Amino acid sequence: MKAWCKTVSAVLCGGAILLTAGPNVEPVHAKTVNPQAFATVVRIQPQQSIMFQITFVDGFRAQVTSSHFKGVTTVNVSPNKDGYVKYGVYQANGKLRKPITGFAEKLVQLVPYYEADGSIRYLGRQTLWGVDGYDRIAVATSVWTLVNQKPQLVGLTIDKGDWDNMPSPDVDVNTGFSMDKDSTFVLDTRYADVTGDGVRDHVLLVGHKMGASMNLLADDLRLVVREGKTNQQTYASVGQWDQAYLPKLHIGRYNQDSVNDILITMPTETGKVYSLMTWKGNRPAALIDQKTVNNPAVYQPVIGRHGEAVGLHKVTPKPKQK
Repeated sequence: MKAWCKTVSAVLCGGAILLTAGPNVEPVHAKTVNPQAFATVVRIQPQQSIMFQITFVDGFRAQVTSSHFKGVTTVNVSPNKDGYVKYGVYQANGKLRKPITGFAEKLVQLVPYYEADGSIRYLGRQTLWGVDGYDRIAVATSVWTLVNQKPQLVGLTIDKGDWDNMPSPDVDVNTGFSMDKDSTFVLDTRYADVTGDGVRDHVLLVGHKMGASMNLLADDLRLVVREGKTNQQTYASVGQWDQAYLPKLHIGRYNQDSVNDILITMPTETGKVYSLMTWKGNRPAALIDQKTVNNPAVYQPVIGRHGEAVGLHKVTPKPKQK
């Protein structure tokens, strides 16, 4: 076991504090992952894909229905209203000039992730477009489970697109990655401008694991940034704590500058560990020291609906008792 597993005195893991008595004392176990289950990317057959009907209506809105759930989701498209008015889709008052329908990306794969209780679910994402392939209006996120190795849909949400947290269009999860070992795999990806030059970059989390199952223990985790402007590739370790099962990336802003930062969630057999990184000196580097990020007296993670941290809450110290 690596030294860092024994020296940390308090880390935040899955919402619980794992306390140790000091060096060489194992942390108390909290919620655990299930590394014995086999989980890899699931390919969706055409007949299993979720189909959508997207219809523009008055008031700069689009109504979305799906082939798998009843009901209508209304999407506000007014952020793009200047373009719609310019190209004759809407009148300036929001009145639709003519019937317009949108279209949806096909669902082709499901990527496993850990729920808060340690069980494995599978995530699918589809972009919904309006009048053309540049007019992104929403993202459909589906959650699946496997029953007798067949995917079964358990939930579907349609939300305003968080475009910085969409997967890389060029790099597939669980593919091999050329580095210093043959067993290096891509564990997660994002497509966002993290260098601050105005061009989206391919953000990859890579690590070593001994097989195709995605929820094998991956170690030597590294963040890789493939710059969109130059295609130059730069990488850095995620920190001293660099082992995880099914680690995940999230892009956000965690300080006052204009550059996106990268929050990494690393599930372990005793909970979760986090790293917060950013672009410094033309390479990825820690925005906040990893030990500080994982100190529950300083930061508490904000957990998203799919188990990964989507933010950090700075803990306000309690005033000392007089």
